[in-house]
Amino acid sequence: MSFIEDLKEYLQSVRSAQDGRPASSLFVPEAKWVRAEFIRLVEHFEREPGELPPGLLFDLHRKWTSDDRVVSFAINLAILLQEGFLHGEPRSVIEEHVLLGMTRRMGFNGPASSLTRRLEIDRLADKAWHQGPPRGTSQLNGVAKYAIEVRAIRQLGERHEVGPIGEVLLGLSGRDAIQWLLQVEVAQSMGPIDDWRLSRETARHLLQIPEDIRLESTWDESGLAHSWATLRRLGSLGVLEYIEGMNDLSDPYSGYRLLNEGKRLLEALLTPTETPFSVLAATLSQDESLTALEKEGGGRPGLDMVFNSSAIATARQARLVVHEIRNALIPAQIALGSLYSSVVGSQVEAEVARFRPRIDPGIDRALKFVTDLLKTSELAARAPEGFDVLRVLADAVASVATSLRTQLHVAPDLPSLSGYRERFVLAIVNLLRNAEQAGAKQVVIDCILEDNQRNLLLTVDDDGPGVRPEDRERIFQRGISLRSGGAGEGLALVKEVVEIELHGKVACVDKPDGGARFRMRLPVAERTPR
Repeated sequence: MSFIEDLKEYLQSVRSAQDGRPASSLFVPEAKWVRAEFIRLVEHFEREPGELPPGLLFDLHRKWTSDDRVVSFAINLAILLQEGFLHGEPRSVIEEHVLLGMTRRMGFNGPASSLTRRLEIDRLADKAWHQGPPRGTSQLNGVAKYAIEVRAIRQLGERHEVGPIGEVLLGLSGRDAIQWLLQVEVAQSMGPIDDWRLSRETARHLLQIPEDIRLESTWDESGLAHSWATLRRLGSLGVLEYIEGMNDLSDPYSGYRLLNEGKRLLEALLTPTETPFSVLAATLSQDESLTALEKEGGGRPGLDMVFNSSAIATARQARLVVHEIRNALIPAQIALGSLYSSVVGSQVEAEVARFRPRIDPGIDRALKFVTDLLKTSELAARAPEGFDVLRVLADAVASVATSLRTQLHVAPDLPSLSGYRERFVLAIVNLLRNAEQAGAKQVVIDCILEDNQRNLLLTVDDDGPGVRPEDRERIFQRGISLRSGGAGEGLALVKEVVEIELHGKVACVDKPDGGARFRMRLPVAERTPR
C-alpha cells in the first residue's frame, strides 16, 4: 500500500476500535537492540574477505546511523512484516526477519527459505526504508507518529481518537486526499527543516529546482536547507521520486526528481488565492492547536477567577453557530470549485465567470466573520487568569519543533501576569517561529522585574538578519510580512495579546550586536486592570 493508504487504514483502525486504540497490538523492536544488531551485522561483513569494497564501510555506516535511520527502518519493517506474512508470529521470528531485511537492504547476501519469501522481504525492506521520518520514533511507527504530529489523531491520555483533520482525510480519495494532507502540512509547518510538515519554502524550492541528484559527498559539502524526511514522505505520496543508489565506482548518490503530478499539486498549494481545502486546513489546525493548549493550560483551582455564565452560554451558542455555518459553506465551496472546473471550455464558462466575483468573496467573508466571532466569544466567556511566566515560556519553547537553540534567563520568584494563558503561549511561539523563518539559529529569552516592581521586562533576542529601523513598527500591522509567502498574522497576534489582553507594550528595538530584539513591558497581575 502507499503511504496515504497506510495512513487511512491506521485512522480507520483507531476510529473503529471501541477503546480508541488500534485493534491489533504489534511488536516493535527496541532501539537499543536495533543499534546493537546493526553494529554486529556490519562487523560480521567487515571480517568477511571481499565483502566490503574500499570506502563502502564508511558510507554505509553514515547512511544508516544518520538521524538514527536504522531504528526507523527496523520499526517500520517489523510493522510491515506483522501486517503481512508474519501476522501473529512470535517476537523471535519477527526479529530474525528484520535482521534479514536489514542485511539485504545493505546489499549483502542474506539467505531466505524461499525465493518468494526473499522477494517479499526485499519489497517490504524497500518500503520500510522510504517510509516515515528518519528521527527517533519511540514505540510508534512512522504512520502513527505522523498522524499525531499533523493532528489527524488526538491523544487523550492512553487513548487515541480521530480528530476533524483525520475525519476529512477519511472522506477523500486519490488526488484530493493528497492535496488535503499537503494543505494541512503547510498550515502547520514550522519551516523548511520541519521533518513532519511540508513548508511553502520547500514547495517553492522543488518547483524552482525540480531535479537534484548528487553524490553523497557533494551533499555533505553544500547541504540542503530542507528536510530529507519530508522529501522522502513526498516520495511515498507520489509527489516526487526519491532517488538513492551507487555509481560504478561504489560512490553513493541521492536526490529527488519532481513528478508531473507533483508539480501540479505544489502549484495548486502555492496559489495566492485561498481554496476550500486551504481555508479548512488552516481553520482546523488552529482549532486543534487551541484545544491542545487549553487542555495543557486549563483550569487551575485557587486563582480567584469569576466567570460570567451569560458569556459562557453565548460562547457555546456561538461555537454551535460557527460549526454549522462552516459545515454548510465548506462543502458548498468545494462543490462550486468542481462546477467551475467542469464548465471550463464550455459555452457557459463566461456566464459562470461573470458571477464569481460576487459568489467567492461573499463566502470568504462569511467564513472569516464566523471565525472571528468564535475567537471573540470564547475570550468573552471567561475572566483573565493568573499565570507563571517561567512555565509559560518553557511551555512555548517545548511546543515548537525547531532546530533553534533557545536559552531562557528568567529571574527567580517573578510575580504572575494576568491574562489568557494559552494566547500568551501562542504569542511567544509566534516570536520563535518568526526568528526561525528569518534564518536565526539561536534565541535568548530574558525576563526580569523592573525596579518599580510594577512591570516585567521580557526580551526575545535572535541572531538572524534583524529588522530594518523603518520596518520595526509596520511589522506588527496585520497583513504585513517581510518574508515572501508570509501571511502577516504572527506579529500582529503578538501585539494584540501583549497590548490589548495583557495591557502591556511590545516593540522591535535596536540590537547593537545584530539580529532582532523584541521587548515587552508587561504589568504584573496585581496592577493589571480587570
